[in-house]
Parts: sequence; C-alpha cells; structure tokens
Amino acid sequence: MSATISLIACVLVAFYLWMRHRFSYLKRRGIAHEDPRPVFGNVFGWRITQHTSQMLQKLYVKYKDSGPLFGIYFFMKPVYVVTDMDLLKQIFIKDFSNFDSRGLFYNEQDDPLSAHLFAIDGPRWHNLRPRLTPIFSGAKMKLMFPSVLRIARELSRAVHERCAGHVAALEVTKLLACYTMDTIGSAIFGLECNSLRDAKAPFVQMGLNAMLKKRIDYLFCLFFPELSLKLHIKRTPADVEAFYMRLVKDTISHREAHHIKRNDLVDIMVEMKQKYERGDTAEGLTINEIAAQMYVFIVAGFETTATALVLALYELARHEDIQCQLREEIEEVIANYGENGELTYEAMQKMKYLEQVMLETLRMYPVASEHLRRVNEHFEVPNYPKHYLPAGSQLIIPVYSIHHDATYYPEPEKFQPERFTQEAIQQRPTCAYLPFGQGPRICIGMRFGRMKLAVGLITLIRNFRFSLAPDTPQPMQFKNHSFLLHPKEFRLQLEPLS
Repeated sequence: MSATISLIACVLVAFYLWMRHRFSYLKRRGIAHEDPRPVFGNVFGWRITQHTSQMLQKLYVKYKDSGPLFGIYFFMKPVYVVTDMDLLKQIFIKDFSNFDSRGLFYNEQDDPLSAHLFAIDGPRWHNLRPRLTPIFSGAKMKLMFPSVLRIARELSRAVHERCAGHVAALEVTKLLACYTMDTIGSAIFGLECNSLRDAKAPFVQMGLNAMLKKRIDYLFCLFFPELSLKLHIKRTPADVEAFYMRLVKDTISHREAHHIKRNDLVDIMVEMKQKYERGDTAEGLTINEIAAQMYVFIVAGFETTATALVLALYELARHEDIQCQLREEIEEVIANYGENGELTYEAMQKMKYLEQVMLETLRMYPVASEHLRRVNEHFEVPNYPKHYLPAGSQLIIPVYSIHHDATYYPEPEKFQPERFTQEAIQQRPTCAYLPFGQGPRICIGMRFGRMKLAVGLITLIRNFRFSLAPDTPQPMQFKNHSFLLHPKEFRLQLEPLS
C-alpha cells in the first residue's frame, strides 16, 4: 500500500514539475502573457462562462501595446495572439506561404466530411482552392441572384403571415436561418429546401445538427490532433454524415443520368468526379472529397449569414434614423435602376449606404470572431528579435478585439455606417477589418454571403419597419458555448408597411 502511495506521489510531483516548466515557456521567451492557472492555463471558463471573443478582448486590452503579439496558454499549450497590423499583413498576404494552414483537425479516412476546404492545408488546399473559386465569381453571382431574390420574397410572405397585418413581436433568428438555408440549397445546389414553410425540413435540421458538435470531441481534436487521428475520432455526427453523403450522391447521380446543366457548384463537382473516374487524380475528386466541399459550403454559409442578418436588423431597430435612411436609399435606387419597381442585381450594386450598413454590422459583430493560423517554418518577426515564431506554433488573430479597438474605430461600441466611406476605409490599415479574413485564404463564399445578406435586408426593410420589443436585450447577449459569435434568441417588433 505504501509503495502505491509513493508511486502516486512521485507521478504527481513529476507532473507538477513538468507543468511548472511548461507554464514558464512564455516567461523564458520574454513574451507578455497572463499568469496561467494550473492545468487550465488562461482559458478557465472558456466557452462556458465566457465566449472566446470576451476572453480575448480582456487580454487584448491589457497586452496589445506590449509588442506585436502576446501569449496565452490554451490549457498547457502556448499560443500567440497577433495584434500588430504590419505582422498581420505579413501573415495574411506577404508571407502567406508560411502561414497558409489553419492548423485545424480533419480525419479524411474516418470522417470524410471533415476534410473540406476550410480545414485542409498544404498542396491539397493550393490545388483545390483555385478550382472552386470560379463558382463564386461576379458572373456566377448574377446568375444566382434570381434564386436568392425569389426566396427573399418567400421570406417576406412568411413574415407577413406571422404578423397577420398587425404590429407583432417576433423571434426572427430561426426564420432567417431558414431563409439562408433555402438560398444555399436553391442557388448553389439547385434544390428546393422549403424550410421557410417547414422549419423541421431535413435540410435545415441537419444544418443545425452539424453546428452542435460535441464539445469534448472538439477540445480533444483541437489540442491533440495527431492522437485524435490515431484514435480514429469522428467529429461529424453519424446522422449528419449519412444525410449529406446520400444527398450529394443522389444529386450528382441525378444530374449525370438526366444530363442536367445549371452552371452551378454541382456542375463543377460532376466534372471533377468524371475526371477522377477517367484517371485524372490531379484535377479530379472522389465522391467523398466532393461531399466534403459541398458540406462545408452548406454549413459555413448557413449560420454565418443568418447571424449577420439578425444582427443587422437588431442595429437598424435600435437606430430608427439609420433604418429610415437605408429605406430611402433602397426605394430611390430601385426607382432608378430596378425593373417595374422590383429589385435587380444592378440596383443592388448601386446601394452604397446598404454596403456601409452591412460592413459596420460585420465590424461590430464579426461572426467569426477570431481566425487561426499555424506557422509552417520558423519565422523571425521583423524589428522584434525575441518574438520569433517557432515552426508548428498556433496563432490567433483576435478579429473581434481589432474591430473594437478605438485606435482604428473611435467609439467602437457605436453603430456608425459612415465608418465605411471610401475615404474612411483608406485611412485604416488593411488588416484592421477582417470579417472574412484577408489574402489568398479569404473566405471563398464572401460574395455569395454578402449577396444573401443584401437581398434579405433590402426585402425586409422595404416591407417592414423594425423596432425593439420590450424584452429585446440591450446590449446584445451571445451564446458562450458557440464557436461563432451567435446571439441568444430574442424578439424584434415588426410593423408591415403594406
């Protein structure tokens, strides 16, 4: 018994000494950081009592002037938080080849849907990205526009039905999630999801299930990616994987069997599948690889746009003057550039104030509140000799904190679309605005996301006046456990205008 107790004591002492040495790493390097707690480092309460953006904001304010970066311990793993604009420009653009990886876990063998464009890196990413980029070109956006507009009109009808011709307080987050899912299904995949009429439609339910990944699995894969691969861990829920694999196979088979061409993402995927079957492994993709890419376009574009739309309406409800100015612009531009009083793609592009409202919404509420990068090779930070970045280091870019830095955005908690006039934009560093990232790895679906957001806002602002309900939270409250900056459910008051 005494021998067992002695062994346990020795193990505990050894672990304590190892942890103490581990937690002295940043201090030995001379890098500013918060004193870590045992085991938890600097993330005690992370995604339980505080959202990632809140955790980073406190540290950013304290350490942003201590150098081009500061350090934190994600549990016992040292991570670097980058704050310097010049260093960010090197990471995103100038030295992109050394920072082209996000360092995310994916398991292609056991969890095929995890090996998508957002997660993969290295030569595979460099090979795949340019082949998928054409689907989100300006020309393709114009082709997708009628589908998005049709569903926005369906959204307006659905809201009218809920208001029943009267002023009504509605919970809008789920309804707008259905709108974004229907636009993705129709414009990109040629599918009719009908979730605006049936909120329990499989397409939207599986999209929601995909976002509710197990927290323990997420943490384990984040901090032990190599061990996770050896243990064959899957992060995609089994029902989600089965649904999307079947959806992709059935959609592609139907297109091939009936020789259907719609000039959309599915057409590109069919071509890649056929190339692979002809033996062109450099340009072709397997059905599993195709399913992964289609899956991420659904999931990534679903909640992000819905959240941005919800938060834009929230701020417009809080600022009646801005809402009225936006409505006036919408009606004036449609009168001059629309067709028979209806929105057109050209008219949408003429709405400068609308663009400013969307940009300011994503400044105040960047849905992806931080970006991740991994260092491929040892990197010496210019002008800061002690701030080298070892190969394999994980970087965090605190987007929310940068967007709320008064150095770049005076009175950052105020909603001011005028921050995004061309003159104001040119006065700020390029990397002071990062809702979609920057450089070669900027969000591939950015144009489509902004079009969905614009058409949704135009349609709703033309047809309804938004104001705060008595129980609308001020300021906005967010879900601590969410990976994205996701608001808690709330209600807005809507008044039909016709």
